[in-house]
Amino acid sequence: MAAVRTAFVILPGEEDLAALMRRGGLEVRWKTGTAEVSEVRSFSGLKLREAKMPRVKKADVILPTLYLHFLATEFTVGSGEIDIDLASGNHNSELNIALPARYMPAMLEDPSSSLGQHLTRVLAFLRSQGETLIEEVELKPGGVGPRTKYSTKVDASRVYFNLKTARPKSSITLDKASFGIPTSAELYLFVNNHDSVAYMDEEERESFEVCIEELPQEGERMAKLAIFLKVFYEGGFAYNEKRVTSARSYLPINVGIACMSVVPAFEGQSGISTGYPCRVPSGFVPFADTVPVTIRAIREMSQRHHRYGLCFTRCAMVWEGEDFEQEGVLNYSIIAPHGGFFYIPGTLKEHRRLGGLVYAFGEARAELEAPESLQSTETTATGEHLASSAGPGPQEAAGRASEDRRVCTICLESDADTAAVPCGHRAYCSACAKSTPPPTSRPCPVCRASVKDVQCCTGAAGAYSIAPVGIRWWPWLRNCYFPHPHLEMPIYV
Repeated sequence: MAAVRTAFVILPGEEDLAALMRRGGLEVRWKTGTAEVSEVRSFSGLKLREAKMPRVKKADVILPTLYLHFLATEFTVGSGEIDIDLASGNHNSELNIALPARYMPAMLEDPSSSLGQHLTRVLAFLRSQGETLIEEVELKPGGVGPRTKYSTKVDASRVYFNLKTARPKSSITLDKASFGIPTSAELYLFVNNHDSVAYMDEEERESFEVCIEELPQEGERMAKLAIFLKVFYEGGFAYNEKRVTSARSYLPINVGIACMSVVPAFEGQSGISTGYPCRVPSGFVPFADTVPVTIRAIREMSQRHHRYGLCFTRCAMVWEGEDFEQEGVLNYSIIAPHGGFFYIPGTLKEHRRLGGLVYAFGEARAELEAPESLQSTETTATGEHLASSAGPGPQEAAGRASEDRRVCTICLESDADTAAVPCGHRAYCSACAKSTPPPTSRPCPVCRASVKDVQCCTGAAGAYSIAPVGIRWWPWLRNCYFPHPHLEMPIYV
């Protein structure tokens, strides 16, 4: 995939981004050329053209609704608990968490159990990587000159760990109480997992994953430890307060760190939901803003689910399309106006070739799965005539097809113009629909339902009917090839 140099334009205010862009509310002064010879051109209104990113409407890549579980205070490190000279930045660039010494395998009901052995390995790993908390060194009263004396405080009851944060930082627009977010929090950011996680061996990974899954069943104290392990191993969200220092600056103070779980932390808690992801070129999802995916079920979804990061909120992505010089327009896309996650492959080479997937926060999955009814006078591959259903005319059907272009899931090359019967998911090209073994020998690659027949969807009105699909968590992986409808670049899923 050819590289696309992308400008990330963060727009202030609260106006809907799509409406702002469509009314010509943004002017971009775009500089091209070299240091010796350059040109600055102005683009706004019709000179900024929206380009829709293709969406992956497959059950295989759906993420579950995620709920915030916050670290208990015994695992957090306050601003005054560590020498500032040991820090590499403020709470917008790094955060510290701590493991109290009291957590031992003996706290389990059966320390000799398999879980106890995993916990022993996890705690040994943590204490080998942790550092000792030490407060700022202070001058002792009465000591001056060559006989100056100092004092400091060392907390040997805990070991601490430094976690870096991702670049995007965003204001909180959610209902804090319903999500469990501290009321004083004013912005959120992604806190990366600990650097040592990337170098764990398989045995250590297994022990962390077992403890994260099973410790919550061992009582409240062990459940709190499991949250700490998830933040350390998987990363999570950090919530900071903004303490104003001047008219144009503030000091970020952390007021909470949370991991993400598929189980609510309290009754009635709102969750973070995402819809089907969009496929984007590598320039839209910077490799440097990601960390390795440690959740095995996500990592095994596809080649693009090996690293992940956080999207900027209220961001319009702007770039030069292939017709930039001929038509004098810039392309823009607003994929995640309220923020989101993105996933990319594990290596730079694969990242450049495959691009990534963007999951936007707050998208309603039901809207993306709305059933379509398209007119049909076609017959099935076995010759059976299927009754027509009322639906849009040819022009509207063609418009939908251009918005929802898909590629055959078997050959990964030709357009998918044939649907599975009876579920109605367009998943095959006409050639593969007649191939051996036939599609009826395996489940539908979209919903996993049985395929009794296939039906061509390319008639006068383009022809198939889609029923809503039940969402399944971590379904089977399928690799699909999708041509990018706007940039004319190959994209793989």
